[in-house]
Amino acid sequence: MSLFDPPESPPRPAGATVRVRMTVAYDGSAYRGFAANRDVVTVGGTLTAALERVLHTAVELSCAGRTDAGVHAWGQVVSFDAPADGLDLDEVARAVTKLCGPSIVVREASVAPDDFDARFSARSRTYRYTVLNRPVPDPFLAATAWHVERPLDLRLLRLACDPLVGEHDFSSFCRAPKRGEDEPAASLVRRVRRARWDDLGDGVLRFEIEANAFCHQMVRSLVGTLVEVGLGRTTPGELGAVLRAVDRQAAGQLAPPHGLCLYAVTY
Repeated sequence: MSLFDPPESPPRPAGATVRVRMTVAYDGSAYRGFAANRDVVTVGGTLTAALERVLHTAVELSCAGRTDAGVHAWGQVVSFDAPADGLDLDEVARAVTKLCGPSIVVREASVAPDDFDARFSARSRTYRYTVLNRPVPDPFLAATAWHVERPLDLRLLRLACDPLVGEHDFSSFCRAPKRGEDEPAASLVRRVRRARWDDLGDGVLRFEIEANAFCHQMVRSLVGTLVEVGLGRTTPGELGAVLRAVDRQAAGQLAPPHGLCLYAVTY
């Protein structure tokens, strides 16, 4: 049995419970995404197993963003119910971090209102994507930044963000969701509040985007297309046409996952 194997048939919470809200950071390099999956190691599965060991009860996690394999987080938020009797959330946070760290750590834990849900109560999510834009790679950024050797035009990158702001159908930038034969197609309309590029110096560029929600691979698709603009292979003015095409084939390459980080969630 490994450290993260959950106890056999953990009991459901008995007696009074409270809703717990946790802010979690993780290096997603070694995990196959967030969502729990029996066949692979995931952030959600590892975190759930650790919580069940510490709380001695079954835990059902809700999360603000189901990040993909290799994607990181600084401000992932999860919620779950825990027994109220004798609950010390500071101790729970320390114990879970000791079990899961350093790749997964609990930054904060608090009691939330009974109707709080990490996913459905969220008003917006903010993602950051880091690009290392210089000829020589940096071994200390290799796990968290996409190395693009050719120079990117920051002015073009910033201009290309303008068409993204507002409410749009982002089908051109999303992996089509799976659905049953008789199920209606899921809406891929999202509202982007802001999108921008920042120059952090020494060749490090950061794309930051905030939206009410994101569809599968949306940010990575956007970054891949924006990098094409920065390289001069397409123009900022063409981003509007790509959006209107509602066709994934109209957009550019998919940026690698390791440059992406779920930075913050707003409630």
